[in-house]
Amino acid sequence: MAGDGRPGAGGDHGRGPGNRCAGMAQARAAACRRCTVGRLHARGEVCMNTERMGGCSSLGTGRADRELRLLLDCTQTLATPRQSGIPRVVRNIARHGITAAASRGATLVPVRYEDGHFLALDTASAVDVHDVSPRPAAGIGHRVFRRLHKLFVPKKVCRAVRARWRQLLRVPPPRQAIAFGPDDTLLLADSSWTSRYWHVVDAARRVGTRIGVVQYDFIPHTHPELVPQRLAPAFRDWMINTLSRADFVAAISETVAGEARQELRRMGRDPDGAAPLVRSFRLGADVKPLAGEGTVRTELRAFLTASPVGPYLTVGTIEPRKNQAVLPTVFELVWRQVPDARLLVAGFVGWNGDEFIRQLRSHPRYGTHLMHFADLSDAELVHAYRHARGLVFPSRAEGYGLPIVEALSHGVRVFASDIAAHREVGGPWCTYFAPHDAAGLAGQIVRWERDGAFAAEQPPRTFPAPSWQQAVEQLLAIAFSDASDVSHRRERRQAAA
Repeated sequence: MAGDGRPGAGGDHGRGPGNRCAGMAQARAAACRRCTVGRLHARGEVCMNTERMGGCSSLGTGRADRELRLLLDCTQTLATPRQSGIPRVVRNIARHGITAAASRGATLVPVRYEDGHFLALDTASAVDVHDVSPRPAAGIGHRVFRRLHKLFVPKKVCRAVRARWRQLLRVPPPRQAIAFGPDDTLLLADSSWTSRYWHVVDAARRVGTRIGVVQYDFIPHTHPELVPQRLAPAFRDWMINTLSRADFVAAISETVAGEARQELRRMGRDPDGAAPLVRSFRLGADVKPLAGEGTVRTELRAFLTASPVGPYLTVGTIEPRKNQAVLPTVFELVWRQVPDARLLVAGFVGWNGDEFIRQLRSHPRYGTHLMHFADLSDAELVHAYRHARGLVFPSRAEGYGLPIVEALSHGVRVFASDIAAHREVGGPWCTYFAPHDAAGLAGQIVRWERDGAFAAEQPPRTFPAPSWQQAVEQLLAIAFSDASDVSHRRERRQAAA
């Protein structure tokens, strides 16, 4: 699976970190551990204490001794209370990328785009670099904005109020912009679909900075009916801007990598020639609760242990793409033969998800056989996986399907919709059903409950679960591969234009 994204793919040569920093990796890693640059705090923040940077003093402008830097865009992740999806990936890249970059003789620097500049994140002085979700004021604000939206307050007004609220919550960050150079790689790993930083990206490219993009999927482009109407054109604009500038594309699955190559060819960029390197890497399956997240609320414990047999679990944002709306019909069919079966729905209520939640909460079996939690912490999610009878994942479109690998890594049986990305990541360890075939899925669950028959070829215990450390090492292998050939590749593209 995703073999092209394995560590070392493409090799390190020429001016790449492998040769240039030979013999220095361990020393640099030790130096980074001694100072507080890039240290990950209990809530997942990255600390860059400029008073103790020592050998890692290249985070600001005017660097005397240039060194390899991987600049990680975290702009949107910092502004969301969500712990799943893209924010989970970005936070894990930041968390595990520090040591992974240091082992390659490089420094990972999380950055945010603001006021026309990319700024290094410094949690020693900037409150708004912290994860939003643990902060009570931010959580209150998020609930207020959702209430305003439900009261049909115009979206422009809601967005203006949200922007002002964030300004009030944060301490102004240092106004020293990142000075890009030829030893830098800017990794666009966040969901910055509406960001307008292309003039900064172009300026960085002119001085030799490599540009990379983490490609999660092309769903707003290929399935516009599954996303908010305004997102599809914004995503297409972002897609064109990133793919036309990227020196490499790191896709989260080989399925997405194939789609990226197709889009590049449509744009006139041959991924097998002078166009960007396209590789895939696997996302991590280990969910590690942050410090202070060990508490599991009483209501969740009670539902999980209400019966000797655990409930079925579905994880993901409540939205049409995730297709949770099929599940009430599925379980109505299941209850005819297995009346004690239960379902736990875990997910933030997203676009067009309110109606499903209203139907779920008004069901006569809600609270006994059906339950919804919108805000599970990582500790609670792990607790749910450990008590789950099975994971049901009925998505209509995905770039990966992270809950599948998380569930398998916890030994949980997985019922997944039969789409390409799920077949890739779940392989022979899952059983599959057509996304809208409620009767087919119900039949699989009933057979598992009554006869112990599960159609997967392999049991979950044999699943080779990737860790986030391994995932980030694969990503950095892509980011730093072929680094010495960037200018030559650009010259060839310009000559071919």
